[in-house]
Amino acid sequence: MPNNYIIELRNLRIMRKKLSLAVFIAFFSGLTPLTTAYASEYDLFTVKRERVSVHIAIAGTVSARKSVQLAAQIPGRIQYIAGQEGDRFQQGDLLVQIDDNALRAKLDAAVANRDAALAAIRNANMQLSRELYSPQSRASGQAPGGMGMPAMMDQMFTNPMQNMMGMRDRGAERSSDLVSRETQVTQATTQHKQAEAQIKEIQAALRDARSMAPFTGVVETVHVEVGDTVQPGQPILNYSETSGYQVEVDVPSRLRPDLQEGDILAVRLDGADPAINAMITRIFPVADPRQHTVRVEMDLPMKTIATVGQYAEVSVPDRKAQSVPNLVIPKKSVIRKGGLPLVYTVGSDGRTRLRVVRLGENLGIDQCVVLSGLREGDLIVNSPPPGMTAGVQVKEPATNP
Repeated sequence: MPNNYIIELRNLRIMRKKLSLAVFIAFFSGLTPLTTAYASEYDLFTVKRERVSVHIAIAGTVSARKSVQLAAQIPGRIQYIAGQEGDRFQQGDLLVQIDDNALRAKLDAAVANRDAALAAIRNANMQLSRELYSPQSRASGQAPGGMGMPAMMDQMFTNPMQNMMGMRDRGAERSSDLVSRETQVTQATTQHKQAEAQIKEIQAALRDARSMAPFTGVVETVHVEVGDTVQPGQPILNYSETSGYQVEVDVPSRLRPDLQEGDILAVRLDGADPAINAMITRIFPVADPRQHTVRVEMDLPMKTIATVGQYAEVSVPDRKAQSVPNLVIPKKSVIRKGGLPLVYTVGSDGRTRLRVVRLGENLGIDQCVVLSGLREGDLIVNSPPPGMTAGVQVKEPATNP
């Protein structure tokens, strides 16, 4: 027989003996016999050293993607507040109402002034038309009195003689009368425009007395109570959108060149795992002259459970820093028991062993650095299934021919 066949037959006999012994011991001890699983059923990972970039943890704050502070635009007394902190409203809902009785009284007076101005315009236009089509009116000149033929003689001979002798100027008098009537029309029109402008001003103040929801969201903070007197510019309430959250972080200026809009950074809410991938949506173009930092905004994934004002820790890469090769393993290979990080290693016999490791920096979502507990070349189980214990056969043992 060939030597290879003899070696394989001998290894098979050894494995049968070991399996029979394990079944015999399990039968008499009342335990379930160990099953043999091979590497195809487990994801095994070989520990190796990689040169990773240095990351710096920077503190940030969770904020709403949209947030506004509603302030008083007119002086007055708070008459109505729609809700309290945490209440949700739709876009266009009334949030705060300031007492507007005084404004409505002014509006009624302005409407009355407008109506009076319209009447004055109609009267002025009528007087102008009368002056144009009836020049013999009382305002057109001081003709001598008389009736019948005497009056006609005055108009035909007396008035022309007065113009010739320089006693009167009938053309100047008529021009003056026309200009006077036109001035009355202009004044009445101006009064009407002033009344219209006053009405628009009061209507704008009435709109400012009502604070409407600019978008669908919730009330964050209410600064006033019903009955309080407010002045223009005084904060009334804070209102924000909660359909999505973002993280605001002040990054040192030296790290700004390594960041671009669209980059993904790891964020930990309250510094706890697991980290969340957040995309940079905005980088402010100007740095803070005091802190020498640049404001960066990142959008958290939808349905992220967070709160406005919550602490966030952002891992920012520092590509200019010197990095050294480190042992890197998948984060899914790490389990925790009693607060200790553990991994399942695979020995030369193909069985798992539980080993305590000391973890270093987290490299985003998938990898982490191991400071101690493993060596380069060690074989570990990636994503161990729940209930896995030490001593499980996951790999065919190495044999010497």
